Amino acid sequence: MTFFIPLGVDEAKVDRIPWISLAIAIACVLAFFATWVVPQNPMGVGDEELGEVLELWFKHPQLELDPAFSEHFLSKQGVEELRRMHERAEAPPEGVDLATLQQELDARCQEMLARSESAAMRRLSLVAARGAAQPGWLTHMFLHFGWMHLLGNLLFFYLVGPLLEDVWGRILFTGFYLVGGLAAALAQFALEPSSQAMMAGASGAVAACIGAFCLRFAGRHVRIGYFIWIVRIWRGTFAMPAWAWGGLWFANEVLDFVLWGNNTGVAVMAHIGGFLFGFAVAMGLRASRVEERYLAPELARRQGAYVEDTRLTQAKEALERGEHEAARTALTAALAARPDAPDALLALGRFELEQGEVQRGMARLERALQLLMGRDDLATLWHALEELGPRLPAARLRPGLAWRLAQALEQAPDGLLPLAEPLYARAGADTGATAARALIRAAELRLAQGEELERAREYVARARRLPLEQNSALGARLQALEAEVESAVARSGPRSPGRLTSSAEPEAPPAPPRIILCRLTSLSERALTVDAGSQRRTLAFTEVLAVAVGLLPAPAPEGAPPRRTLLTDLVISWGEQGGGPVVLRIHAGHLGLPQHYPGLPPRDAYGRLLADLLERSGATAMPDASSLAQGRYPQFASEEALTQHYYAQVV
Repeated sequence: MTFFIPLGVDEAKVDRIPWISLAIAIACVLAFFATWVVPQNPMGVGDEELGEVLELWFKHPQLELDPAFSEHFLSKQGVEELRRMHERAEAPPEGVDLATLQQELDARCQEMLARSESAAMRRLSLVAARGAAQPGWLTHMFLHFGWMHLLGNLLFFYLVGPLLEDVWGRILFTGFYLVGGLAAALAQFALEPSSQAMMAGASGAVAACIGAFCLRFAGRHVRIGYFIWIVRIWRGTFAMPAWAWGGLWFANEVLDFVLWGNNTGVAVMAHIGGFLFGFAVAMGLRASRVEERYLAPELARRQGAYVEDTRLTQAKEALERGEHEAARTALTAALAARPDAPDALLALGRFELEQGEVQRGMARLERALQLLMGRDDLATLWHALEELGPRLPAARLRPGLAWRLAQALEQAPDGLLPLAEPLYARAGADTGATAARALIRAAELRLAQGEELERAREYVARARRLPLEQNSALGARLQALEAEVESAVARSGPRSPGRLTSSAEPEAPPAPPRIILCRLTSLSERALTVDAGSQRRTLAFTEVLAVAVGLLPAPAPEGAPPRRTLLTDLVISWGEQGGGPVVLRIHAGHLGLPQHYPGLPPRDAYGRLLADLLERSGATAMPDASSLAQGRYPQFASEEALTQHYYAQVV
């Protein structure tokens, strides 16, 4: 006695509940109870009644058994045996009225045929002789002849169905399962198109799933349980590759068909046809890369997971071939499809920086990093910073953004912490205690590396120039760090002239920004118009790279409560060829809010203006989009402080 039963797939894991697979299994169970368990005679006729009819015929084999009855209730072997018995039958004994017995036999056969045809199991099964117009093409794959038939099919379906649903998605898997069951039924139908036999069971559709599984998950291992009883008992489990398991299952079906044909009572050809259909579908999806290009990204979007846009993959391949314009086209298309996708922004920003388009590249890079910082999981941000590495133009980042990025790296694995040093160095371009803390941390990271210690000395010197009189603790820490740096430099040997390389020195600070005071005169869906003195300029929204906002003290009568006013900056260039950023600055009274948003209170109108500017331009929000959307605007002591904070210049 030997049994081999598949128990599961090793390391099988799905990312979401397989609702379609569960629904199919539940439908099979419900249909089984409705058609097999609840009815007293699921086939319409009981075995006892069938036995009585056959017993009558056996007593009088001279009678003609209704051919429809024979084909309906008996196997091919049974029909053939009855034919031979009829041919060998001797003359009946005297006094036997064969005509009356024939009428009785015909009546009972017709009654049983009618009852069988009216049974739900028969009506919903697939009967080839009925042709194309029957519900059985669909319903047969949810019916089963007994508990073992049902449980066996559900076991195999449990192994393969949920995994296919997980990678192909619910819609495709549903269609695949139903069409796979139909393809299996067609294979059996083609073998005997005039058969009166009932075909029912999910095994044809499950065979399609097995065929697809053994190719799509060829590298997985199926855990097999075995029980062998020959003199003694052997039992246990072993694993075999999915491709081998599926191949052996298919070979066994083919062998059964070769040896026994269609006389086993099992629709073997349906199994063979279903398997070949599923294997062909999986092969087609692999060859066309449909799953990689379309299915996986769409599933990831719905689940909130990450799968790289295929256009980004195409762009990378184009860059490897040196086809820059093709790469630009692919990157632009990816960003147009998902304007807030950090991966697309990062890829296009890096490409533009490498092509010398500094202002656009920096705007996209900053926006991508801000979006990544807004996520609960910082792992993607760490990965992005690791990929950028030395290509991250830290000296062009806004100091506030550089500080937040460096702080995020403090929580990263130790191997990424050195990436924080240039970011802290950039954050030190600001003023005040935060800048001092940033430079102190940059010096500490440089000391920890033990190389190019002159850079640590440089950071300390820059921190010394900051006004720290009111922060004695920070001043004391800086003094102690200075002693540590000098000691480390002394231990490393004398400094040779010109020792610092260009990579060790901080990049020269960008040129001061060019501030242009403006008045917002018109606003449309595609552009805005500003007046700067006697000049008027119309800007497409795509020309706006960043929107910065700040609250400033406003003049107030003596003794009146302090008042504040809003300042709005539109950055239209981050500076190229040594030039600084170009900023259109609009004071609150020059925004024309009543004109652009009539009937709205000033605060609501300003919120609408910011939302429209950011949505139509795709610009970077400063300090960040969340703060601006919630009306939380940073406060500055003066206009000069705002300029210094956002554009890192002492004015």
